[in-house]
Amino acid sequence: APIHVLRMFAGAQDMYPGIVALIKGIFTSQGVDPKLREIIILRTAYLTNSAYEWEANVVFARNVGLTDEQMALLCTDGPVTGLDPLSNLISRATDEITQQAALSDETLSHLLEQFGPSITTKYIIAISWFNMLSRFLLSTRVPRETDSAVLEGRTSPL
Repeated sequence: APIHVLRMFAGAQDMYPGIVALIKGIFTSQGVDPKLREIIILRTAYLTNSAYEWEANVVFARNVGLTDEQMALLCTDGPVTGLDPLSNLISRATDEITQQAALSDETLSHLLEQFGPSITTKYIIAISWFNMLSRFLLSTRVPRETDSAVLEGRTSPL
């Protein structure tokens, strides 16, 4: 069964196929670590106070191996520092794009050093997408999933 956010996107009619294609690309892109993707999603959800995004992706995050302790570290008002270095870096990039709309030169340099241009670009697209998604969810009042079975076993909304 489709989840609520996909039903809401379907209301965009002719834009729907493009939105689904972008979502598919973000969740299946080569070289993007699913755990880092989920850190991006959960950190964005926390910073934007998006309950729908947080609740759905806690399930996805567990399904890709994030622990409750790791997810709890994403719920801090300051920088995330208690994870491994790459997770802390991706959290910092998420913070900067979410709060300042752009990466600092220093963070961009660290991302490029760690991931190279292609994967860095993919992470920036993912961070930007999940920021848009939070704002879409909040603005359209997408109802939270009440049937937990609809999310069970998933690592993607599709």
